[in-house]
Amino acid sequence: MDNLDNAKHDHQKNKSDIVNLVKQMIALDKWGDVEYKKELQDLVRKDEDLVKEVTRIIRERNDT
Repeated sequence: MDNLDNAKHDHQKNKSDIVNLVKQMIALDKWGDVEYKKELQDLVRKDEDLVKEVTRIIRERNDT
């Protein structure tokens, strides 16, 4: 896999992790729990970074 494929794969996995965490939060009635909230914020921040990385790689490829 090249860098773009790796970044896309990481983004997809991270999205799955976010969904699973939200499901867990709802199932355990932990929606307002500080620990879960921090973990969710960390995953969302990571996802934003992954999207930026995918976008950067695509732009670099289009510029060449």
